[in-house]
Parts: sequence; structure tokens; C-alpha cells
Amino acid sequence: MDIVELRTPTAIVRHGNGRLTVLRPGTEGERVLDVPIGDLLKVRLNRRADDAVVIEIYLRYPTPVLTGVPADRTPLPVLIAEHDVPAATVIVERINNQILATQRLEVAAPDLTPPAPSWGRSGPARADVDRAMRRMAPRRDTKAAVAALNRYVTADEFVLESAVVTAQPPAGRGSGLLAVTTTRMIFISLGSGRRYAHEMPIAALLWARTTDDSGASGAAPEYGVDIHDGNLTLHFTGSDRADTERITGGLNFAIQRESADGSAGPADPGVSKLYAEWELLVERHSLGMVDDAQFQRYGRGILRSLPD
Repeated sequence: MDIVELRTPTAIVRHGNGRLTVLRPGTEGERVLDVPIGDLLKVRLNRRADDAVVIEIYLRYPTPVLTGVPADRTPLPVLIAEHDVPAATVIVERINNQILATQRLEVAAPDLTPPAPSWGRSGPARADVDRAMRRMAPRRDTKAAVAALNRYVTADEFVLESAVVTAQPPAGRGSGLLAVTTTRMIFISLGSGRRYAHEMPIAALLWARTTDDSGASGAAPEYGVDIHDGNLTLHFTGSDRADTERITGGLNFAIQRESADGSAGPADPGVSKLYAEWELLVERHSLGMVDDAQFQRYGRGILRSLPD
């Protein structure tokens, strides 16, 4: 970014190369402030009670600025002349835009490109299906359902998670393979009875959550998955807590991804955008995609960027 400079009666404000520098006028060029943009909370123009116009510079952390005054509570003021207000408005907006850009989340996303199937005697087989199967608790009676899943998935979706669960109406009745893809939730029945499959598009779902379905003491523990579409709540139970939690996490990830990718038009700036980023950060933290340290750092940046 090119360097821009504003000369005022009391200071020289310089912005560029990712830094904000404030110098006192004079031959010595004493540096009052020299910080990276990431250390700034915000910069704003303000007219004081004595009608003087100042640029107020807020630092993100309570770091003393020469005088020992914590800058996040008492900002560093730069006095400007009335005729400098238009130029000051431009440089303040430019600095705040870069502050906001430094606070965008840059969390590594998984590669969700659907793999091409390989063909064998039993039909197609996909690498994403195979990886999902290896993560779940093994079951010997899933071979036919896995083969069916490999035939059901399309070239436009990626299989995220799978688990053997027991369905409750209206999703069906009895045990089956529950799979989560980037576009669908698919339930494929197991057993020797009537075979069927039940599916719902991710775009129709609002949320998923785990429940503890354990009954009387001594009974085998059961862990539930509730999936809500705004009207009905589908309920499944499983015997492996890790499996049900992975299914729930995968569903919520797919729902959030669909919501973000399917939004029409450019994202609204300002408060609504910051709150959306906060919700996404919370979801990624719950999925383990962001660790505690990253969550605190990114969260602090988002929340402290909200206007007063």
C-alpha cells in the first residue's frame, strides 16, 4: 500500500506499508507513535468541546503511549486545522479499512473437492466415502449400505461424516447408515428387511445437536442426534458418542457452509458483518477448527471492532 501523509500544526500522520506513524514537526522528526495496523483498535475524527478537531487513535491493547496513558481508554489525539478535515477524513477511512482487513478470519478450510470414483467389481468407490467409514466405529453389516452410498453420492457433493444409527419416524425405523455430505443428509437402512433410503437437503436444515438418550442404569448407553428443519425434528440414536458428535459437527458445518455460500449479494459491512463473523468463529471453535488461543485472539479482534 502506498504511503499517504497528513501534515498538521502539531504532528505528521503517515500511513503506509502496514504501519501508522505519528511524528512531531521539526528537524528531529520525533516519533510519537509507530505501530503496525494490527495493533490499532480504531481511528476516528472528533470535535472537542472547545471546537477543536482531532484525530483520535485507539490502540488495541492497553499499551502506554509515551505519556504513560493507556491508549485504549484515552486515545492519542492529533490536533488538525479546520481546512485539513477533508484530507483527514480520507486518511482515517483508509486506516480503518485496513484495520478491518487485518481482522478478517483466515482459517484453513478443508479441501472439499469431490473425488472421482474408482470402479471395481462391486461398483464405484470414492475416497471421501472410504475416509468417512474409517472414522466411524466399525460394523460388519454395513457393506451393502456403503456400496449404496458410493452409488448415491454425486459429483457435486463431498461426504463429510458417517455413522451407524437407529432412526425414529419420520426418518424411518430401525438401524441404518447415516451420512452427511456437503449438500445432503442421507440415511440408508441396514438389515435383511425392506431396504430404503431417506434424504434431506442441507439447505432445508437449521441445526443439529447431540442428546444423551441413556435410559435406566445398567442399560447400554445411547447418544442421540436431533436434526431440525424449522418444522420437524428428526431423531437418531447411536451407541458411540464420538460417532454422534462427529455427525452433529459435520451437519452444523455443512449448514453453516451452505448458509455462507448461498447468501445473495455482497455481505453487509459494519455490525451485521462482524456479528456474522463472530457466529462463524464460535461454530468453527466448536468443531475444533480453531483452537482456544486462536478463538480468543480472533474473538477479541471482532468484538472490539464493534462500534461504541
